[in-house]
Amino acid sequence: MIRIRKAKIEEIPAVRELAIEVYTDTFADQNTPANLQAFYDDSYNLEKFKGEFFEEGSTLYLALDDLKIIGFLRLRLSSEAEKQLGSNAVELHRLYIHRDYHGTSASRLLMEEAMAFSVARKFEWMWLGVWEKNFRAQKFYAKWGFERFGEHIFQMGDDPQTDWLLKKKILK
Repeated sequence: MIRIRKAKIEEIPAVRELAIEVYTDTFADQNTPANLQAFYDDSYNLEKFKGEFFEEGSTLYLALDDLKIIGFLRLRLSSEAEKQLGSNAVELHRLYIHRDYHGTSASRLLMEEAMAFSVARKFEWMWLGVWEKNFRAQKFYAKWGFERFGEHIFQMGDDPQTDWLLKKKILK
């Protein structure tokens, strides 16, 4: 049975390893190994992951199958979308699920946790960035009522890529 709970600092190395595995599974076919490695070195190094854990306004939830970490969700405060959404918004920064658990309840349970977190803290909006070529994720977020409201550049090594910015109204 899959369950969701907040992460503990000692689990960060395992979360990082899962992040690299999921990211590689999802994006290796459309990116060079050098660009993936540059991204991992810059954004997915262990110290950065540990720093994110302690970042003010950041929350990390795990999806577990028994004791195995099979996915995670990171929510954070970010001012990037403030011009479009105002200051009462939370960013869904990462939602990753191991490939063996695609089609299970893991992604739904993590998204339900994200929604409960946002409602409890009375956020008006939830927003995220998703690569324009990540059709599976776009379809998932559309099912949850997210709509495109902009885009930004996501630097993948030496390749500037376009992320679509998606938003969902939390408080009506």
